[in-house]
Amino acid sequence: MQVGRYEILEIIGTGAHGRVARAHDPLIGRLVAIKIFPKELASGEARQRFIQEARVVGQLSHPSIITLHDMGIDEATQTPYLVMEYLEGQPLDRILEKGSIPLPRACAWAAEVASALGVAHRKGVIHGDVKPANMLITNDGRLKLMDFGMARLASRDSAATPLAGTPAYWCPEQIIGKPQDARSDLFSLGIVLYEMVTGQRPFDAESLQGICARVLSSTPLPPSHANASVPASFDDLVARCLAKDPAARYAAADALAQELYPLARRAPLPAPMPQSNANGNGLRDRASRLLRSA
Repeated sequence: MQVGRYEILEIIGTGAHGRVARAHDPLIGRLVAIKIFPKELASGEARQRFIQEARVVGQLSHPSIITLHDMGIDEATQTPYLVMEYLEGQPLDRILEKGSIPLPRACAWAAEVASALGVAHRKGVIHGDVKPANMLITNDGRLKLMDFGMARLASRDSAATPLAGTPAYWCPEQIIGKPQDARSDLFSLGIVLYEMVTGQRPFDAESLQGICARVLSSTPLPPSHANASVPASFDDLVARCLAKDPAARYAAADALAQELYPLARRAPLPAPMPQSNANGNGLRDRASRLLRSA
């Protein structure tokens, strides 16, 4: 099978918005990951939205955002596709199936997501589907935020946008049909943080109606209730992410990242941090060291 110039080797994932394949780029001679979308996105207004979204996502550059190499619509089949870097690893949701994650590692990974979201938000892009299944943990321990397929320009009124994504990670404004902004992504990240450290979702229920009711009206127990090793400062951080009122959440993803990094440093580091990090490389270099040590 071929899509554009790319030779499809195998399908490695399927979802509500398309399939992901491992493929070979014969022009450059490298492996790539290709997300193949439904043909409906190749015609009319949907075609223009697809192209616009690909252009916006293609402008995002961050070590924790999976790189978009190319996009196109296959002429023979009218199949839209995105071409991304191919990485060996497994999504965070599969790792969570084995249980909770140590606090320092969870905070380091979440800080990387928050830092990546900060870059996207400054470009006017809301991810819109922050969840463990969209976070790839590579074989060398790095985190890559994937699938901006739900992303929308922050300047666009999303009140009329149908509910999309995974209910367990929805924010209140998404459920009641109010416009979403950067703080909506942080609510979803707060849910992921809670789940990583406790092994439980804060708003879990047996039905869609039950999940929505809990997101809108219930206050989950602090993470320390399920994990006694969690400090009070982490409880406060998660509670702020999960505030029903967006105005009570962190105003920016970078502010959340700044509070997560010290919690990630609770684990002993293998060696003293070089002075050069403090002089100019900033949070990103420190996060890389933390991920290797967590």
